[in-house]
Amino acid sequence: MSKLKNKNKSLARENIIKILYQHDVTKDKLNDIYKHFVDKREYDKKYLINILNIIEEKKEEIIDTIESNTDVKLNDTSPIDRSILFLSVAEILHKHDVPYKVVLNEAIKIAKKYSTEKSYKFINIILDKILKKIAAND
Repeated sequence: MSKLKNKNKSLARENIIKILYQHDVTKDKLNDIYKHFVDKREYDKKYLINILNIIEEKKEEIIDTIESNTDVKLNDTSPIDRSILFLSVAEILHKHDVPYKVVLNEAIKIAKKYSTEKSYKFINIILDKILKKIAAND
């Protein structure tokens, strides 16, 4: 049961990335994109909606967390990498039931699947810097 639940969350994360990517490219609202989003595979819809709401409500906080804790400017990253970073930082900041290691592993897995060969290393470095800053402030 746990493996199925984890797979459903992994698929939800992939779908979040697809929706965020479409939002980045089209500038359509996240909820409008979700209303028309279709994936025939079973995924955790509740988790997906929760994360999209967090991103919608906390967008500036997520941007600030990424840009103030690293030397990265989000506008200089690709839409897919930006989407992966948004999802991951939203989970790090607001999904305390998800271990940081899971967030990192999922981000790397998604980057390897959907982005360039070097992107997963870039994303890992960025998220690692953010996690170290958060740990230092705790």
